[in-house]
Amino acid sequence: MANFILKALQHFGARQRHLGMERCNDWGGQAVAELSPRCLLDVGCGDGGMLFKYFKQVPAEFYGVEGAPAHKASAEQRGIKVFSYDLNGRWPFEDGKFDVVFSSQAIEHLHNTRLFVEETYRVLKPGGTAIIMSENLSSLLNCFALCLGYTPFSLMQTCGRYLGNPLGLHYNEPIVEHVPIDHPAFAGISGHIRVLTVPQARELFALTGFEAEVRSIGMLPLPDGLSRVLERIAHKRGHFLLIRARKPL
Repeated sequence: MANFILKALQHFGARQRHLGMERCNDWGGQAVAELSPRCLLDVGCGDGGMLFKYFKQVPAEFYGVEGAPAHKASAEQRGIKVFSYDLNGRWPFEDGKFDVVFSSQAIEHLHNTRLFVEETYRVLKPGGTAIIMSENLSSLLNCFALCLGYTPFSLMQTCGRYLGNPLGLHYNEPIVEHVPIDHPAFAGISGHIRVLTVPQARELFALTGFEAEVRSIGMLPLPDGLSRVLERIAHKRGHFLLIRARKPL
């Protein structure tokens, strides 16, 4: 009976996470589309499909970064010029190239978070904007896990396995990785390494020189309707981190 209740709660939580992720993606996609970039970089672009449904007009220059060979090939078929490199290092783009840098659920996979933000700043044109989505370490759900002595949900991925939290839907299950563990891009693909909080992200982007707005949405595992109400009050407790950072002119 207890196992049945746990499974029911897990699936309910997974549904709320899906709804929160959809809202997160809509926020990011709409933000990029409203900026109408001529030259766009999607860092961690996957198969390249996420942003296309939001575009009124596809950017004249559309670049992506993707380490998984299969995803890279799919993105290139969409007309994206895709690069593969270790995101913990320097980026192979000139200063001030892009109008917009977009990244969804990638920054938390890196150990060199500061360099990621600095490189984002460097490759943006003056007045350019970074739209970054991630997870929030101090979310209601992660704090709940810590109170029980478990690993925060956002840090369960451990190099090919979900570990440390039996409440997680995929606890102790293997993770299908798209590159082998000794591949140069593995460090930027497998597992969450540094998950930011709202004030931490705000401070990091401000120290780099950005004018940054940071908030969170999706107060998991609460129902989506209730979450939309409460996140206006507890803006640091949503599970998904939304960062809009502008490089000054």
